[in-house]
Amino acid sequence: MLSNRIKRLAPPPRPVPLPVACGAMMGITGSFGAIFLISGLVGTLVFTAGLHPAEELFLAYSHETGRGNITEVSGTDASENDEPVYKYDYTFTSRRGVEYSGTNYTTGRQWSIGAPVSVEYVPADPTISRIQGARISKFPPWVLFILIFPTVGGTMFLSSAVSGLLQIRLLREGKIADAKILTMRETNTRLNEVPVVEYIYEIHTSMGEVFQGKSKAMPTGRIGDEDPEPALYLPSHPSRNMLVDSLPLRYQLDVDGLSGQWISQGGRKQVTLYLLAWGAAIVLGGLWILRLSGIL
Repeated sequence: MLSNRIKRLAPPPRPVPLPVACGAMMGITGSFGAIFLISGLVGTLVFTAGLHPAEELFLAYSHETGRGNITEVSGTDASENDEPVYKYDYTFTSRRGVEYSGTNYTTGRQWSIGAPVSVEYVPADPTISRIQGARISKFPPWVLFILIFPTVGGTMFLSSAVSGLLQIRLLREGKIADAKILTMRETNTRLNEVPVVEYIYEIHTSMGEVFQGKSKAMPTGRIGDEDPEPALYLPSHPSRNMLVDSLPLRYQLDVDGLSGQWISQGGRKQVTLYLLAWGAAIVLGGLWILRLSGIL
């Protein structure tokens, strides 16, 4: 049992194995958060491919109006509320007498080839223009509702990472304490139809103080198999504590009997997946920002 070996734990600071650190930062909900974040970013890139918010803002801030004509009308593969989206190529003449061209969209057909139109353009850059009554983007701005998916996923992923950083600090700097489980209950969070369990416990510090703590974990049987349960707390803030067995690791954390350092078997897959999740989120998020800024 870990409670027998944890007494040999070396004094802080202790190195935390990379698989353990990644497991702690991924947390219980971090993997689902990563899935929502990455799939949401992919969907956002697909559905916001024709959005040009920066150009729309430039036109809203400052524009002049010129006369133009529709040169080509064609359908697109997009629709809004079952109404087809149409594409219009047009030309217009600026106040300085220079002719420019552009492409706009509407939901439902509004003009035919040769139709006269009023065109708004940015005086400092007339290549940014819009037919009055049309839009620059293929999709209307409301498609940005899809951002809710990467937002929720990102919140879950980052909150797990922040919580994991505290757990890593406890592993590195924490003092050992005995914990007594007071209550346990199933939460509304489920992973593969298995409810996450919340454990409320109390610890006794080396100074004789008693503090309550709360940990969430999957019902693996690791918590509750020992009395007392091994726990760690920060000497400077004893209210920051955790049950050692609450760490969401595939392989149970252990203590080396000779060196007194943390050890954990395996975990390379967990490290790879965690790094890939961060890499995908950074790349996809960067592409999305570049696209909305008009660089891509």
